[in-house]
Amino acid sequence: MDHTSRIRTAWISLRNRRRSPELSEVTQRLIREADTGALQRAGIVRVVVAGIMLLSVLLVTYGIELANPMARKQIAAAELTLALFGVSGWMSAWLASKRIAVKQLPIFTAVLDALLVLGNLAYSHWGLGVPGGLFAVFPVTWVVPITLAAVAIHYQPRLQIMVALIYVAGLSLLAFGGETLSPTERREDLSEINAVFSDQANLVRLAMIFSLALILILVARQGRVLLERAVRETTLRVNLTRYLPRELAPVLTEQAFASLRQGRRAHVTVLFVDMRASTSFGESMDPTRLAVFITSFRRRVLRAASRHGGVIDKFTGDGALILFGVPGEGEDDAKRAIACGRTLLQLIQRWNAKRQFDPPVRVGIGIHTGEVFCGVVGDESRLEFTVVGETVNIASRIEQATKSTDCEILASQETVEEAGDADLWCEVAHEPLPGVTRNMVLLKPV
Repeated sequence: MDHTSRIRTAWISLRNRRRSPELSEVTQRLIREADTGALQRAGIVRVVVAGIMLLSVLLVTYGIELANPMARKQIAAAELTLALFGVSGWMSAWLASKRIAVKQLPIFTAVLDALLVLGNLAYSHWGLGVPGGLFAVFPVTWVVPITLAAVAIHYQPRLQIMVALIYVAGLSLLAFGGETLSPTERREDLSEINAVFSDQANLVRLAMIFSLALILILVARQGRVLLERAVRETTLRVNLTRYLPRELAPVLTEQAFASLRQGRRAHVTVLFVDMRASTSFGESMDPTRLAVFITSFRRRVLRAASRHGGVIDKFTGDGALILFGVPGEGEDDAKRAIACGRTLLQLIQRWNAKRQFDPPVRVGIGIHTGEVFCGVVGDESRLEFTVVGETVNIASRIEQATKSTDCEILASQETVEEAGDADLWCEVAHEPLPGVTRNMVLLKPV
């Protein structure tokens, strides 16, 4: 039984090692962008390479009268193959630019390239009667490493393996599928196709080497660009985590960060939460227990904010400022803020029941919706993400009003109306909010 358990454990461990680690949303986004760019570049490369090789074929055959019908047919087949090669490249680049079938395009184009090359060789073998064992002498065979290099642009090892197997299988079928030639027959066949060793054929081969070099340069350049971008993104994210809310740092790109650096106005819902009578807990607890207590409180605030997509701008001692609508505005920001407030009250209630605090932990929550300025301010030595504006001040005053109204949660009329929950709230009498000139209608849950 123990032996069977060890085998099962080893098998599970092996499967886990083979399984690719889950990628973050940011990494997946970067890979999608890289795949789309690679598809466009690969398509353009196919068009350029097809143009170079087709032009070389036309140049070396220009003004030459070919008496051999087989040579004329082979050249016509080569021109058609190159034309289709270019058309497939243009189509893949166009589809990639429109974000159409991005996942399927690499497989489709790579397989199509292999079929075009093998189809050309098969035509020479079965259509024109050229022995398959002589496939290596034809210039079209040199297209094989070019197409393999083009597949490398996509950085997909499985695709590279699949295409390589297609070529190995197809060329093996050509080389060994027919009868074996004797040395005499091989010399006779080569004498009939001696044009493949001419200066013109060698010029075509040189054009193919040039095309291969261009593709490999592109592959190396693309790899370098991806490496530099990954390093920049990683460095940016490490720096951002020093002063940005932890929910924002992983999703910001360089462009989004630049936008925050300049600052912008945004329509958000602001939630303030503050612990009631926290000084009594501080006086009755030793420093170690107090640190654990504050950490536990913040953990519950984090849990409520994370559950409803809120961004914690900052913790203020025993309170917190949570934003809904950053970095991007949503139609349900107000609704999520209210749900976050309710969830937080439930978590605090369970906490009290679990720990039997005396007196019990109580909080005040104020929610308001409106326009704020948000951005990264300060110099390079001390940057800080901040939101400022009347909306923030009003939300803070609403949270303070929970003390005089003896309500754990209050929301402005603007927030409740935007959330579409007017039937679940009722107006509460309150004193004018300090520092707020306009009349504010505050609501509490029914």
